[in-house]
Amino acid sequence: RRGVGYINGWLSDSSCGQQSAEVDWMQEKALCIAVPPEDGSGTVDQFLRKMTNLEEKGDGAHLESNIFKTQESALQALNEAKVDLILLPAEVWATMNHHGLELAATLPRREATWVLISEDKAEYLPKNALLICPNRMLRRQMRRARIDIHTMSLEDAFDRFEKPQDGTWSALVPWMEKLRGQGQIDGYIIDRGRWAAAGIRARRHTLGMHRGNPERAHFIPPTFSGLSVLISRKGFPYERTNIFNDKTAEIAFTNELELWRKIPSSIRDLVGIHVEQRGIGTILREAEASEDLSLTESFMNRDGRVARRGTRVEIRMETLNVNGKRTIAIERTGPLEYAYEEIVRTMLEWEELLAVALEKRQNKDDLTLVEEFLSPY
Repeated sequence: RRGVGYINGWLSDSSCGQQSAEVDWMQEKALCIAVPPEDGSGTVDQFLRKMTNLEEKGDGAHLESNIFKTQESALQALNEAKVDLILLPAEVWATMNHHGLELAATLPRREATWVLISEDKAEYLPKNALLICPNRMLRRQMRRARIDIHTMSLEDAFDRFEKPQDGTWSALVPWMEKLRGQGQIDGYIIDRGRWAAAGIRARRHTLGMHRGNPERAHFIPPTFSGLSVLISRKGFPYERTNIFNDKTAEIAFTNELELWRKIPSSIRDLVGIHVEQRGIGTILREAEASEDLSLTESFMNRDGRVARRGTRVEIRMETLNVNGKRTIAIERTGPLEYAYEEIVRTMLEWEELLAVALEKRQNKDDLTLVEEFLSPY
């Protein structure tokens, strides 16, 4: 018996469907997946590891993957039915035109938190430390943690230092590390996927949410961090993609997407949304460590016992002004089976918070002015 397995190469002129139809022993044609080039986020690396794992288990005979030179050519192949699925970072799928396409599977979520590459944690960096951070919201969160720290975007860094000729992440990360090694900057902030892909050995510090340590600065990761999806044409049978789908990641992505869509497009990059499933025991231990009595009591009945067991869905949203001194944030925790209701309540409370922040502004009906009303009066 022979199988197709998967092809880790360029898509040939003939489609995967045509190739697999020649294999007469198959009861159904091989599932053909278009893979765009690695963007540094870890999406492609995670997927290829999954394919290798399936092949080692003997579950990869009906799977083929083809790496395309561009994301555009991969999408074109999907629209022309030359492939069945396309692999994409979740943030790319969220921002693109969905006409004729739909979500087929969500891969397990990679670690969502970003990392600070520096000799010390943010709390112990020297005064007026200089950091490079490509994410606008994380720059503001770092200023909230340390008002004296100077954070700059990649564009500002290009103006200040000699810009690398290669603008891809495979060159940008070593460039930032070189600047750090030369003492021109004190560190840089980057997502874990791009840091892992760089293969550089240096001290890194997690910019976590620190739920159980309220005295430490917390960092909500950018929306969709660590999420990758498989996209199909509408009507594709979902049962064929179950081998890839992670239900926990799917719930996180669909709920983050629901909230993200309700945020005005002009401020989406300034709002962090993170949805996660958590056990009651973990939540209670963290509440006890932080002496959060209101959270602890919300889970208890009159007898002091947990009123309702089961997995909870935790929703966090926040936005900050430019210097990090003003924050609008909301946290909700509810039963997993009522996740949609929690999303609705979260959005209603979020809009109420924005309305309160607008009270001292002339145009109270314009909720897109979040940058303005968060600025110091």
